[in-house]
Amino acid sequence: MDPLAEATERLILAGRRLGTRGLISAGEGNLSVRLDADRVLVTPAGRRKDELAPDDLVVVWLADPGRDALSASGRGPTSDLAIHLAVHAARPDIGAVAHAHLPAAMGLTLAGEVPDPSALPETALLLPRLPYLSLGIPGSAELAGRIAAALAEPPEPLASAVLLERHGAVAVGADPHQAVDRLELVEVLCRTWRDALLTRAALASLRILGEPSPGSQSEGA
Repeated sequence: MDPLAEATERLILAGRRLGTRGLISAGEGNLSVRLDADRVLVTPAGRRKDELAPDDLVVVWLADPGRDALSASGRGPTSDLAIHLAVHAARPDIGAVAHAHLPAAMGLTLAGEVPDPSALPETALLLPRLPYLSLGIPGSAELAGRIAAALAEPPEPLASAVLLERHGAVAVGADPHQAVDRLELVEVLCRTWRDALLTRAALASLRILGEPSPGSQSEGA
């Protein structure tokens, strides 16, 4: 298959996965695939990422982002293009970048909570490093630079996802499928962390009220 056609198919499928998993809403989220040393294929601004057509995707030249940066349907690249360009430049070993406004991740960081990936076996194994970055202006070169630096900072293994304050997460992978997998893992970690906090709060409330917590009574009592 032609590399552009293959990258197009993978981006469209990845966008659908983001929507199916409830990781995006409206026009949120963006994806990119490296085509070669000079170009990346990115999702457009102003379109749902789970309803993309091949003509919506935009080829962007890494050294000249403004060059012919319109899709066949006349759409420009994602407003978060700076993130994708910075990450691809900092991590030439990866093939794809995915960003989504993960609901549980945004809720946790809005509350000032930062989950520890070592808490779950899956994230401990597959996302042993999950840098957390404070709020930045979406689409800015400053935020893009901090994300790229966090994903390229030694030691090995390099981080493959970054948690953003009130802005979801960015993940990288060999292809869009792997990048979206890593976004899903970040969201599972955040949902589990949130549920643990809620459970602890509920148990603490029961103790204050003097009521037995679930499972505290012995069988046959």
